[in-house]
Amino acid sequence: MKINEIIVVEGKDDTVAIKRAVDADTIETNGSAISKETLQRIRHAQEKRGVIVFTDPDYPGQRIRAIIEEYVPQVKHAFLAKEKTIAKNGKGLGIEHACDEDIREALCAIYTPRKKTAR
Repeated sequence: MKINEIIVVEGKDDTVAIKRAVDADTIETNGSAISKETLQRIRHAQEKRGVIVFTDPDYPGQRIRAIIEEYVPQVKHAFLAKEKTIAKNGKGLGIEHACDEDIREALCAIYTPRKKTAR
């Protein structure tokens, strides 16, 4: 499965998991300390190929999504349920622990959020 858009993930282990499951390019945020340079790379990627944000189902992952969406509102989002991202030993949570099939399924179900309308 080839993904045209660039997938934004939190770290190197997430990139490894994505590349194991699909043929795609990634941008790593290096955790929740997302830099201005990384945000600029994401904006550029959105303009050229489109972006899918695929972060962990936890507070830092939600925070990263919110920061990116504020800076680049047109991005798409892929999600995995928390129970699909728990490490086999139960001591970790993240996209890097998901099985290939679950990653592919999440990427097939991406969506683009609607723009907020003024009330």
